[in-house]
Amino acid sequence: MMRVVVLPVPAVLLTVLLAGCGGTGDDGHRPRTVRAEVSAPIYAPIARQQVDAAPLTEQEVFPAATLGAMKKESVSVTADCAAAVGADVDGCSQVVRGLFRGPEVVGQVAVFNLADVAQADALVNRFKEELFPTPMGSENGGTAMVRGMGHFVSVSWVSAEGDTRPDLAEPLAALDLASRFVQARILAL
Repeated sequence: MMRVVVLPVPAVLLTVLLAGCGGTGDDGHRPRTVRAEVSAPIYAPIARQQVDAAPLTEQEVFPAATLGAMKKESVSVTADCAAAVGADVDGCSQVVRGLFRGPEVVGQVAVFNLADVAQADALVNRFKEELFPTPMGSENGGTAMVRGMGHFVSVSWVSAEGDTRPDLAEPLAALDLASRFVQARILAL
């Protein structure tokens, strides 16, 4: 009689194995490429929300109707950060999200307002490894840039619309321009 021994599989390995089989709940909406950067020293003046307490507004983050060739379709400003990613987000008091469309592309920008740089950097790492903002439109696959900027995290995500295969570099760079509000915040201190 042959004996079968079942050895415990570490959770991380199990997740990787199931992801390869499409069994972890990965619905294909996460970008294929995520470039992530934790906060740089230049953002030290806004390392804590305590010294930069004004809440974000739609006008501050998205002052124009376009970013590059992409047009703003909708904006959401909410304190329900968990709803934006489908998981709890420690220290998050607000998220501002915008949906944009351009020729053959769709994308979103999400800016998370956290208590401090440590929580912001932790969220950057979570986005790099395990979770991501939920689609606002038809974002699927594509590429994303995630940046910690003091107590903020900015996510720019762009993907092709339908079966097209456009170059995503230019629209991603255009979406990332939404993070310019941070410079004004630093200069205002």
